[in-house]
Amino acid sequence: MHTGVRLITFILLSMAIESSYGAFNNTYYVISNAETPSLRLPGLTPVGQQRAQTCIPSVFSSLNVGKIISCLPDKDSGNCFETIATATPLANALGLPIDTTCGADEETDDDCVVDLMKKFGKNSTQTIVIIWDLNAMDDLFENLDVDDGDDDDDDDDDDETPHFDLVTQVKKSKVQAIFSQNCTGIDGQAPGTFRRSLKRSAIEKRKVAKAKSSESSRNRMAKRRHQV
Repeated sequence: MHTGVRLITFILLSMAIESSYGAFNNTYYVISNAETPSLRLPGLTPVGQQRAQTCIPSVFSSLNVGKIISCLPDKDSGNCFETIATATPLANALGLPIDTTCGADEETDDDCVVDLMKKFGKNSTQTIVIIWDLNAMDDLFENLDVDDGDDDDDDDDDDETPHFDLVTQVKKSKVQAIFSQNCTGIDGQAPGTFRRSLKRSAIEKRKVAKAKSSESSRNRMAKRRHQV
């Protein structure tokens, strides 16, 4: 009897701890600010404005978004001003406020964004959109503790090209998908999305070409021996 009581107590305590501190179940999407001018000039380019005003609202219109999180603009670093410009049309289209509680600077608590999503997840199952400064995306994903399921440390896979069109879909700290916004007239195939498959394809092509070359060499040598 006492063992049963202790077991029930342990289960209830575990459930309470998981509810308070465990991962939330909401799906969330992470995107960067839209295109910006070169040389760190302020504002969005015409392409960036098109992406923010027409494409992004269209992408998320049917994804049951209940919260939008963006970083707080910082005058010292210049970060996140274009992020707000990117988020505003989406917020207007969905009738949602933009939560700018968290900054992208070193003074902001690393758990700030996660805490916001946990708080939202206690009362809603709707999805969340995080729109973050492109220059601070690595820090964001580190703070979110996202597992992309990729153990390949091959530096050749690294892609330094900024891809403003990419959407990262995450649930329970695991990347579910990475896809392009496919904005009409802006986006083609997103190289960052397919770089690993392209690399594998290139390797296979090289193997086939090498095999054909070896076979051709063997045929030529056999022909010469036959002639002799």
